[in-house]
Amino acid sequence: MGGALSVLTGEVGLGKTLICRKILSDFSAADTVKTAYLLNPPQDFGYLMVNVIYDLTGVRVKPRSGNNHYLVEELYRILLEEAKVGRQVVLIIDEAHRLPAEVLEGVRLLTNLETSKQKLLSIILVGQPELDDTLSRRDLRQLRQRIAVRCRLKPLGRRQTREYVNHRLVSQSGNKGILFTSPAHWWLYRLSGGIPRRINLLCGRAILAAFAGFAPKVTVGHVRRASREIEYGSG
Repeated sequence: MGGALSVLTGEVGLGKTLICRKILSDFSAADTVKTAYLLNPPQDFGYLMVNVIYDLTGVRVKPRSGNNHYLVEELYRILLEEAKVGRQVVLIIDEAHRLPAEVLEGVRLLTNLETSKQKLLSIILVGQPELDDTLSRRDLRQLRQRIAVRCRLKPLGRRQTREYVNHRLVSQSGNKGILFTSPAHWWLYRLSGGIPRRINLLCGRAILAAFAGFAPKVTVGHVRRASREIEYGSG
């Protein structure tokens, strides 16, 4: 990644954290990358730095009120050590939409950590669409200018929803997707809005309803019943 700042945003349930875990899994197999992952990061820059250093080293340093410079220096020392052995450090901050503007400004300063030859830290900010709104603020324009890659996850379309369901059925049970009737697939898309998390919930409930009634396939009635149960918390 070479010191890039990347931003990934999307609505709740689209799989942002799953993507983070996939990235971490891929990087863990590489000797040339070391990662730090913050889920629900602190809303104070000093404590955020403490967590980053702990995730990289296993050592928990103590924050000093009003003085974060020494934490940045400690991180810089760690990054230099990793660079000496040929490792790039990647920091992933999940739920970044919760970070105040002043903390995001601190994150921008971390992108300045470099040698004469290379950037030492790559950062990936992951969050809900509110993160895009925050980054559009005028006082964060310098941070915005550092963004090299920007991705926005979108809900699945009708055809993609059907393919997703069929893939899940095959991967989990060997079923080739004939379990749902065509109208049931359409209602599944309509009621889920193409959000994978909602699709999973609806499918699970609908399949249980079909099995409980000894039905050979999941029908529209099963899907709509599943939606009502999820909405009202019954069953």
